[in-house]
Amino acid sequence: MNMQTKAPMQYSPAGQIIKRFLHTKIGAFIGFHLGVSGFNRIETKIARFQRYWLGEILKKGEFLQTIERENGEILTGVYKLPKTRVAFNSRVDAGAAITASLMSGSTLGGISSPAAPKFIAVSPTTLTPAKGDTTLSGELAVNGFTRAAATAGGYVTPASLDGAASFTQTKTFTATGTQTVASAALFDASSTGNMFVEGNFASSATLSTNDTLTVTWTVNH
Repeated sequence: MNMQTKAPMQYSPAGQIIKRFLHTKIGAFIGFHLGVSGFNRIETKIARFQRYWLGEILKKGEFLQTIERENGEILTGVYKLPKTRVAFNSRVDAGAAITASLMSGSTLGGISSPAAPKFIAVSPTTLTPAKGDTTLSGELAVNGFTRAAATAGGYVTPASLDGAASFTQTKTFTATGTQTVASAALFDASSTGNMFVEGNFASSATLSTNDTLTVTWTVNH
């Protein structure tokens, strides 16, 4: 007797259409707000340096921010309040392998030395993400934009049984020279390592000396 089995939803024609939709900008927005694992948000804030602070009263729309020079000198700068822009990322195959490896306690998926993906890298390149990507195209290591450890926080507990939880990884970069930025990725090491997710910013931008870029990654799981 022949037994007919139904194909899993993700392999059905309808499932393939849903997958393609979720990888559009609107679909990624919906996936993130539904708490779907792998649909994470990249928030960027660029604060424009105005002048060094000499104790004067600030104008409307200005704020103070510490500037640490490469020689260790600490100064205070006056900045213009930044606008927040958001975009959504793509989890690559290595990112899925990181999750599986850390949860299982074994190294899975062909990656090596899996660890917590807490390092943010930045690039001037506008990406065309692919599932097999393992490096961030054009990753920067100049003008204050070398890959660096982020600060974790913003944990949101699930609203219900089996609901999604989320947390943030945040890093502020201070430009030491003129630099264009367009995309970023999360890695599990300060150099080389395994890439977890990558994505383009909502728009590219060029920073001048002392401008700051704050990248906040909200990760759904």
